Parts: sequence; structure tokens; C-alpha cells
Amino acid sequence: MKKEEQYSFYDHLRANDVIGTLQVLLDRAGWNLRTEDGKLFVRHPAIAVDTPWIHVRTAPGFDCGLWHQITFNFISSNLPERERFVPRHCQCCWKVVVKPRTLQQLFNLLELEKALDRPSKCGIELRDSVPGLYGGYFYNKTKEAGLECYEVVKVAMLENEFLSPLLDEVDDEGRTTRLILKRACTEFEHVCGPSDKWVVTPEQNAIEDLVDRWVVTDGLELGQPENLVWNIKKRWIEWAWKNGDPTYLRYTGGKPLYPNYVTYHQPKETKEIENVPEI
Repeated sequence: MKKEEQYSFYDHLRANDVIGTLQVLLDRAGWNLRTEDGKLFVRHPAIAVDTPWIHVRTAPGFDCGLWHQITFNFISSNLPERERFVPRHCQCCWKVVVKPRTLQQLFNLLELEKALDRPSKCGIELRDSVPGLYGGYFYNKTKEAGLECYEVVKVAMLENEFLSPLLDEVDDEGRTTRLILKRACTEFEHVCGPSDKWVVTPEQNAIEDLVDRWVVTDGLELGQPENLVWNIKKRWIEWAWKNGDPTYLRYTGGKPLYPNYVTYHQPKETKEIENVPEI
């Protein structure tokens, strides 16, 4: 007869140790254990000021702070490679992505997002894992909703003289490359593989149930005040200048952000420097 495996109290404790798993949150300023029930929460929620994104409208029911920043970044990514997972709610996120080439197109995309009034954001792309200088995202909860959103955004772009050229860029199969529909966040595919292969496992559900039980975010939706939006737009212009995008001049009155340096390689400049008397 097969010997019955003995119950391990330690393994049970380890599997349910949300404190140990999320110790990194408690070590950070702002996260605490709530007195009345022992749940982890942020004592003083604050608006992120270092973001490159302007959020036109938040997606209702999306808790990216919990699912991406905590469940994925702090838990899933630290598991052995074969045990890593994409949060179950994130697997229901479908993004229509617009990839502007210029700052002028980015500002036009911002106005387009405002006009469409859908859950969306846009900004400069600072992530090393994502190519391109700028990006815009429309959030949807199903693939079908994503496809519908794709068509709406495409029609709106066709009516914009600055954004419509982006639709001319297509792949070998004729699909637009600067307006796409993708599933969830790019980082997930880098860690967990192609999105069409994702699954939700019982082990994953056990972990996420534990997080849902003991981590409190209260579904806070912190808007961006006008002064922060001004700061973000200023950084957009500086980013365009830094990366050689000449359309930044449209937002500086045609003036460079910094004065040009003196050069000496042209014939006139060389002749003048040759005539400088020796000391």
C-alpha cells in the first residue's frame, strides 16, 4: 500500500503567508497593516507625479495597481519561471494601441482620446522593453469590445490629418502596425510567453484569492490635477527635443530649448579659426 503523505503544518503556513510574500510592501513607506482586520493598505494614497502618462479616463473595474504592481511584479515575477502567471483579471484586458511617431501626433492623439471619451491614456514611452517614443492606449474588457474600439479609433484617425498617415504603415499581411489590438500589458508576454497561450491555474487562483482577501486598495481612482497635466506636457516637449523630434518646435514658438553650440567644421568657420593669431 502507498504510504499516506503526512500533513505539513509548515507547508500550510508557507502557502498562506501573505505577510512574508508582501513584506516588500510593508518595508515601503505608506503600506501598513490595518488595525481593525490586519489587511494591508496604503495609509495615505497619493497621486503619482512621475508618470509620463495623461489619463483621459480611467477604466471602471480595473485595479492595475493591485493586479500588475502587486500580484505580478511582487509575487508572480519572483516565482520559479515555470510557475509565473499573468493575473487572471489582466487576462481579460484588451488594449487598442496607437503608436505616434512625433510629438505633434501625440498631442493630436490626446485630443482624439478626449473626443472619444473612452478609457484611455497617452504619453511618452520610457520603458526599455517597448520600442518607439510615444504611445496611446484604449482599455477594453473583452476581445470583442477591443475589436469594436479598434474600428472606432481607426475611423477617428482617418479624419485627423496628422494621425491618418500612421494608418498607411502596414505589415506583409496588410495589417496596420501603428494601430493594433493586443492583450494585456507587454511585460506579461516577456515574462510568461505569448498571450494566446496564457491559462489560469488552480495554484494561481489560490495565490490571487489570498491577495484579494488581505490587500485593500478600496478601488481608489485618483484623478490628475491640472498642474500635474501641465508638468507632464512639459516633459513631453523635453522628451521630443532630447530624442531629435523636430515637431517640438511647434510648442516652443519655434525656439530651441537650448542654444545651439558653435561649430568649426564648415569652410567659413575653419578659415576664421585659422586666422586667429598665435599667443
